[in-house]
Amino acid sequence: MAYQAFRTNGAPTYYDENPTPWQADILESGLIFAFVILAVSFYVILPGIRGKEKIFTFIRVTLSLYIGAVIILTNWTYTWETGEIHTRTKYKAGTGEEIDADIGVHIGLRGINITLKGTPEKQLNETINYNEHFSWEWEQGRLGFGPFAGRFNREYRAAQFRGLPLPILWIAEYFTLDGEGIRWGRHYRQAGWYSHIMLWLCFPLWLLTNILFFVLLRYGAYFLIMTGGSMIIANIIWASLRNLNELKIPWEDGIMEFSYGGSFYVSLITGIFCVVAGIVIRVLDLRFPNALTSFFGVDVLQDTDEVAVADYEDQAARKKGIEMQDRDGEPSTSADRPKPGEPMKPPVSAKAAMSASIHVVPEEEEDDEELYMAPVEPPAHRYEKRKSRGLTIKLQKSRRRRPPPPPPADEPDEMYVNTGVRYSKGDKNCDYSEVVRFNDSSVEDVAISMDN
Repeated sequence: MAYQAFRTNGAPTYYDENPTPWQADILESGLIFAFVILAVSFYVILPGIRGKEKIFTFIRVTLSLYIGAVIILTNWTYTWETGEIHTRTKYKAGTGEEIDADIGVHIGLRGINITLKGTPEKQLNETINYNEHFSWEWEQGRLGFGPFAGRFNREYRAAQFRGLPLPILWIAEYFTLDGEGIRWGRHYRQAGWYSHIMLWLCFPLWLLTNILFFVLLRYGAYFLIMTGGSMIIANIIWASLRNLNELKIPWEDGIMEFSYGGSFYVSLITGIFCVVAGIVIRVLDLRFPNALTSFFGVDVLQDTDEVAVADYEDQAARKKGIEMQDRDGEPSTSADRPKPGEPMKPPVSAKAAMSASIHVVPEEEEDDEELYMAPVEPPAHRYEKRKSRGLTIKLQKSRRRRPPPPPPADEPDEMYVNTGVRYSKGDKNCDYSEVVRFNDSSVEDVAISMDN
């Protein structure tokens, strides 16, 4: 008995038709399914992430996959422009019969879909529910409807041979390439061709954006702006090239007019969102880098294109050397200090003329007693560190351990000169050595004559 189910008079098993709406395109369904799989794969690992990072990861994954899905799906959908009308029209050539039907046209970047559905669906002893697809992909082809013509023209000629209803042929004729001097088909084909090129440009930019958000946030923001800009350019191309004159198809009960569909607005809104999001990320990278790196899960020290870190030990040594020069006799003003690479002037003695009444008789100067200070060479800069953001630079330490600085030369903290003093006062003559220290205001060596 089981083998006789659904059989009539011993014929093979008969299954009723399984009508599928034309919008349920197999390719589009596969693309949607692919992005859903990616989203579910990322969402499964969310419970293993701790704290706020779980929310941040959910937001990043959702927005990134949304942008990618919009780029791919809008490239293949047929809802960039739509038009619908309910009218009474001729059914087929040679019959003279009329039907009441809903007629719809859906235009995409690669072709058009034309639907014809009777109201009611059963009329003239048959089911009136048609959907036909005409594509203008690949080569433009020659003019006319021959074997070397474009794809759209050849499909239109094949539809005529098959005897499709007149409303479908009437609409398709408007989109033939230069058929009967009509240019709407050429304009729509050019608009779809250049728009789909810009959308394909968005796809690698989107991939690079996701990669750069794990390397350098600023470049990720730049590529996100370029991704949104390419999507907006695709919309501008479609709106400007699709036709010079608005397409209006007359019918018995009215005129079919076309308007932008869901794919056009989704692409436009997503493009604007990408541009605004890229600008916001760039501004936050300048103003609040710590919070932004926490949101993207990037190391705060990694988010910089500089490879060198300032050498604070060299800066401290240079600062200390300048202080020593000022203290040991070098003029304190920057104008009086020697330039890097020039020898310093020899130090001079302390102040002259402690008292105007003292008669000073200097002894013969001894060159070997004079102290000279070696010229201070500025430390060589390994790299010039440029502070590129408001990041706390004190936290940025060198990742490699630097060699210890060379020990300073053995120099006394204070330099002294013993000068022989000969003075006479009254009947007493004596020699006395006075220790004179150089200080910051010393200008010459003096011998001080004092009274015991």
